[in-house]
Amino acid sequence: MAHRFGPIFSFRLFLKDRDMASKKPAKYIGDAGVAKFLEKYASTTPFYVVRMRVLGALASPNKELLPVMVVASFWPEDAFPKFVTKDEAEIFFATFMSLWRRMEKMTEAGQTALSATGKLSTLDEVAQLIQKRLEEIEAGFIEGFWGGIDDLKMASATAALIDGLGAEAEAYHALLEDISTWTTFSQRMRDAVIGEITERDETCEDTMKALRLLKEKMSQETQ
Repeated sequence: MAHRFGPIFSFRLFLKDRDMASKKPAKYIGDAGVAKFLEKYASTTPFYVVRMRVLGALASPNKELLPVMVVASFWPEDAFPKFVTKDEAEIFFATFMSLWRRMEKMTEAGQTALSATGKLSTLDEVAQLIQKRLEEIEAGFIEGFWGGIDDLKMASATAALIDGLGAEAEAYHALLEDISTWTTFSQRMRDAVIGEITERDETCEDTMKALRLLKEKMSQETQ
């Protein structure tokens, strides 16, 4: 898998200030507010992927992965926002740090990470959800976890978990390919596919929580 993290030429100000992430973030403006903020700065990454990438970074064993690096990955390297003033840049970063803190609190509370399933009344709605799941898991959590490093040192238990999450993504790909051949969508078919999606969602949720808990445990052991 290709990882989008790379040099952050227009964000060097914050890379030089490693204490920035510890400064008090702005008040969280809500999911819709962050989505509009991304739109304002022409991000190519949808909010549902952004939040999952932050969650992946929070579970990552990569000790060199800074919040600013994750934020920068929401834009192509040649399209990162240019700021007129330092104040604008600080407001920009504080907004995303408030999202970072929000996702930390969400994981601590054990809340569901993946977006809501919805009613899935039609085959198109099922296909759209599966595609969204793939983006949340692959472009979101897994990419955030690796943080642009292809060969990341980690415990065998961590490796097994992230490999398992990748396997779930492959299963979603197979399911999406399967339903693309369906010409009808009976109640029995609907029940079956919803059952499979629910089961895979639960597996993914459990795996992501386990990765976060494992990171916390190892951090405590090294203190």
